Amino acid sequence: MALISIIIGLFLDRHFRQLHDLRDMAWFEYYTQKILRFTGRLLPPIQFILILALPLSIMLFIQILLNDFLFNLPGFVFGVLVFIYCLGPTCLLTEIEAYIHARTVGDEDEALHYAGSITGESATTSPDQQINDVTRAILYYANERIFATIFWFVILGPFGAISYRLVSQLSKYIESGELAAFAEFVHALMAWIPARMLAAGYALTGNFDGAYHTYRDRAHTFDLSQSNYEVLVSTGLGAMRTLEMKEELASIHAAQALVMRAVIVWIGILAVLTLGGLFH
Repeated sequence: MALISIIIGLFLDRHFRQLHDLRDMAWFEYYTQKILRFTGRLLPPIQFILILALPLSIMLFIQILLNDFLFNLPGFVFGVLVFIYCLGPTCLLTEIEAYIHARTVGDEDEALHYAGSITGESATTSPDQQINDVTRAILYYANERIFATIFWFVILGPFGAISYRLVSQLSKYIESGELAAFAEFVHALMAWIPARMLAAGYALTGNFDGAYHTYRDRAHTFDLSQSNYEVLVSTGLGAMRTLEMKEELASIHAAQALVMRAVIVWIGILAVLTLGGLFH
């Protein structure tokens, strides 16, 4: 069921942009601020647990309640809805295509807008640097916005997907202090395995030799967040190494194709495991 839920969720996310508007996480930000008012003097791990306890408990209760109910049909629909909600916040592939179109027609303002949306920060106006930044962001945020959600959905169902998304959001809402550092640590820890699986997908579907050498020679750090970034970006760029960049947007096209191939490969592996009875 997880495999079918993922395929349906990715299809709907790709073709129905209206769904992106339903991923409003303002409620969680409001809820987080309310909890912080009453827990300001507690240790960061305790604050972290108290913030997540209620929404995750409700999610787990619903998941258990729907398990095997009416042939698991309500649970299946619930899983698809939660999976779609936890992707994003918008479809990365749709934003990439919008960025490519803007650069192709020469709309610099639109390109700047989508570059900022993809990279998650204010984009530079220098075309070459902007394309380089967007390429790297695609390789990195494919894990954050797509693959890590798939991973945790497969492992723990809707509860796993929403857990990852809420932890990710919490690490963004709290900008400084010990709680922010703790939330980012947990977020990076949850992204650690998916990041390396996706990097392996880059290597398997691109230039394996280039990916291996750039992975081996990457900058090493004890910072988990930076380590995840280095693994994904260095391996992805290495997997694209032998491509001939004959036109301005070649690296964007290559990164987009690499992400799609890597995700498809892992979905294929999940399909084989499902047929083998290891997942259902």
